[in-house]
Amino acid sequence: MLNRLREKVSLLVNLLVKPLVALNIHPNTLTVLSMLVLLTGALVFTATHSIPLYMAFIAFSGIFDMLDGALARATGKTSRFGAFLDSVVDRVNDSIMIWSLTLLGLNQLCVTVLLVASLLTSYTRARGESLGVPVIGVGLVERPERIIGLVFILILYMVSEELAVVALVALTALSVATVIQRVVWVYKRLRSVS
Repeated sequence: MLNRLREKVSLLVNLLVKPLVALNIHPNTLTVLSMLVLLTGALVFTATHSIPLYMAFIAFSGIFDMLDGALARATGKTSRFGAFLDSVVDRVNDSIMIWSLTLLGLNQLCVTVLLVASLLTSYTRARGESLGVPVIGVGLVERPERIIGLVFILILYMVSEELAVVALVALTALSVATVIQRVVWVYKRLRSVS
């Protein structure tokens, strides 16, 4: 769903990319920076338990994550390894963000299920597409929605732990449903061509 919004922010992204092109920064540098910034944020969050500060790190990490692909296209430095690295770092960043919920004392089983569902959401897309079945756009919760959901949980926690728990359960349920949707989608497509 939210993947469609990327088209609307492409103008802003292109403006931010221009100085990076002038500085001759490699796209993979931004990819790795997005992970290092988020990892640093998680360590700071572990030490301070400051949700607003952690959210600032999440925002900066997200900016780097948004810009790396645009920079690669603008500089003609798109590569298969760059795409691979971006996918790996996305999984690491997702795992860091989900793991950080345990620092709030939220239900560890629920957080674990969310983490597994998050990884399986990405895996079902990658594996489905390797079998010739496009999976992008399939499911209730893709990566952008999941990140917004995680940030929403952090915001809710500052208001009420109970509300944060409700949001966590909802995001977990939707993420599991997404995995099931994708498995069914791939099954039906493969069955129709076999």
